[in-house]
Amino acid sequence: MRRCTPRIAFVVGLILSASSALSGEVTGQYANRLPQSEVAQIRAVVSKQPGVAHNVRKIEAIGPDKVAVQTGGRTGMDSATYYDFNVYKRAGKWSVDASSIEISNETAPNRRLPSDATGR
Repeated sequence: MRRCTPRIAFVVGLILSASSALSGEVTGQYANRLPQSEVAQIRAVVSKQPGVAHNVRKIEAIGPDKVAVQTGGRTGMDSATYYDFNVYKRAGKWSVDASSIEISNETAPNRRLPSDATGR
């Protein structure tokens, strides 16, 4: 039984680290100075911003009062739309800098599988 315990702890550790990375972990030089309560405020501000997707993909802490945020993702079989913008903390409140919003569209070739071929 003792031999299984380290393995179980290792697997649990892997699962926990993967789930935190998937939840939009904060990166950047000032990431360790941004408490979870402020990350929640940033997500709330983004969710109310019109004209952008509301799912936060990335948060990069650029400064103690500035983060770069990316939202968006797949919009179809072979396309994706991403929204990149800055969020600033002014007078204790986070707000989106609407003038910084940049929209990028990406397309990937529609890959056909051999099983998609029609008879000749």
